[in-house]
Amino acid sequence: MSTSISISSNLLTPARLAERLDVNERTLSEWRMRGCGPAYIRLGKTTRYRTEAVDTWLLAQEHQSTAEEVL
Repeated sequence: MSTSISISSNLLTPARLAERLDVNERTLSEWRMRGCGPAYIRLGKTTRYRTEAVDTWLLAQEHQSTAEEVL
């Protein structure tokens, strides 16, 4: 039982994630459609993001120079 409580407490709503990343919720929606944002969980019509998945995705976005960026 404690595992499910722990997992659910580590889930972010799109609104909370948008605030954390300083982006619009619409941007998160577009990223989901294009498959280029952080991994997400769908529970019926509800979308949630695991904090660990967001942190992993953020680390993958790190670049040392513009030459490393893939468009």
